[in-house]
Amino acid sequence: MPIMSINASTSDMRDVSSSRQDKARQAGTALYGSIHNQAVEPRMENESYTYVYGPERISTHRYSPCSTVSSVRRTFCLIALFDLCFCFILWVIYTQLTGSETVWEAFEQQVANYQFQTSLFDTVMVAALRFILIELGYALFRLNHWWLIAISTSLTCIFLITKVFLFEFSHDGKAENPLSYILLLTSFILTWIETWFLDFKVLPTEKKILLRGTHGEANERSGLLGRAEEGGNRVVHDDDKDRYYSPAGSDDEGEDRYRSLPPSRSHSRKDHEYLKIANETMDMLFELVREGGWITERESQGDMVQSAYIKKLKRKIFKLECTLDISPHELWKDTIDNVNDSPSWNPTLLESKTLLVVDEKTDISYNIAAEAAGGLVSARDFINLRHWGERDQTFFIAVNKATFPDMPPQKKYVRGESGPCGLVFNRVTGQPNRCKLQWFLNTNLKGWIPQAVIDQGLTGVLMDYCKYLRQHIQEIKGRSFS
Repeated sequence: MPIMSINASTSDMRDVSSSRQDKARQAGTALYGSIHNQAVEPRMENESYTYVYGPERISTHRYSPCSTVSSVRRTFCLIALFDLCFCFILWVIYTQLTGSETVWEAFEQQVANYQFQTSLFDTVMVAALRFILIELGYALFRLNHWWLIAISTSLTCIFLITKVFLFEFSHDGKAENPLSYILLLTSFILTWIETWFLDFKVLPTEKKILLRGTHGEANERSGLLGRAEEGGNRVVHDDDKDRYYSPAGSDDEGEDRYRSLPPSRSHSRKDHEYLKIANETMDMLFELVREGGWITERESQGDMVQSAYIKKLKRKIFKLECTLDISPHELWKDTIDNVNDSPSWNPTLLESKTLLVVDEKTDISYNIAAEAAGGLVSARDFINLRHWGERDQTFFIAVNKATFPDMPPQKKYVRGESGPCGLVFNRVTGQPNRCKLQWFLNTNLKGWIPQAVIDQGLTGVLMDYCKYLRQHIQEIKGRSFS
């Protein structure tokens, strides 16, 4: 019978606790991998592998060779095949209308006795050349750049323009063949469709998938999974163990759906910086609440957008005020918990996701704002620190800019900055199921944008947000009734 010693030291107990946490992390990772049927392999030391979980795994020169081709890239390759087949069929029909006695005589005239001024067989050959270049470059070698399609499109356009000027649409006393015009125009149009589809569909879509694969989908499982793709050889630091999260729906998941943090969680130096900024932002937010001298920019059906120049911030700040048919606590809680789902009901946001949970009242989020002012202000992305709570019997969410090394500026978007601002959810006297919302917007959009355009764009965004928020509140009520 084994003998149990009761003289275990404190360090031994910590080792046992640490071992249990490590085993729990490994078990959670294995469970998640089995659910999604993803084989997680260790990252090799001098290789650049990126793992993307989900159905939209893509493969470019930056991915593992075993990855599959994205669906949008496969569609692009099929368009190139359609281009070749369609041009060939049109050419075959064209040869039947040239007036030759037999089909083979027409083919011999177009191919064996080829002349640039009288034959359109070269149009089919150019389509075949485009097809070969596209399949080799974007299917076999999986290029992730537009230079190859630019070369093929340029050569095709030069050929077609030359063909139009030199081709004899009516020769040997024969009437004009209308399919000659159709074949040349079709070749020109399909070439530009391929260019547009690659530049505006394939490359941007795969870039978004790459971004998701690099930075992950931050949610309540983030701490449990960590960086699972690095395999079992990953060293788990003490700070990582403190960031252990319970899976969604587990017994340990408390009232806050985001996380299950230990109450004695220790913070890193960076976390303390975030918390310091959070407290300063909260104080500044309530200074804005007490600020006077607001000037009305736009008003519609009780919703009001105002602005004021705040000397302390040295910037013009916008404020939205509207009264909503929902309790302040319910709207405040929904705004906190469902921030990652906000693009589904708020078209002014293209993307929103949580990057880091600092503590139970603070996190770091990444947002992409849609273009505004009719396209005069292009899409911007932001890294924001959010801090929420209740102060003076008022619910609030304070927002400020933050830095996050794992989310550097993206080439597609201009990185904007948020100054101290946020949302305040006020009670309406005698109406517990109504909320007076105040949104203080303090943002630096960067770039060379006239102030008049900024005023128009931000005012429109705030008014649109109020409209979409009311629609979302109806959805919340519908879910609560059901």
